[in-house]
Amino acid sequence: MTIPREAYKSLIDIFSEDKVFAVLGNMDLEAKLKKTIPESMEIEVLGHRIFMSHGGGSPNFIINRLKKKYDLSECDIIIFGHTHHPFHKENNGKLYINPGSVNDKRFTDINSYGYLRISKEKVDFEIVTL
Repeated sequence: MTIPREAYKSLIDIFSEDKVFAVLGNMDLEAKLKKTIPESMEIEVLGHRIFMSHGGGSPNFIINRLKKKYDLSECDIIIFGHTHHPFHKENNGKLYINPGSVNDKRFTDINSYGYLRISKEKVDFEIVTL
């Protein structure tokens, strides 16, 4: 789902800049948005290293493309989108997450979002269907 600059600014106003994490999607074409939001980012939350990127290309093998494009060796959680299909799987100690899409059914017949709960001891992820 694309996030217009005004919506992104509203999220910042509500939650504060240090609590809103976003990456640019392939359909986020607005020039000012491209200057504000990165293509990818890494953050650490309670000792868990999280990588985020929208991803790109064919929906098939998107995780392999992310591994080739980015060094994910230090990351515990990899969050991506692009395919619009909700997905989560643990593989070799890493949690791969795609929360899906709340409004587009181009690649899936399910609208969804993800809910990630993080504590020092535990990471839980839930896909919420709409």
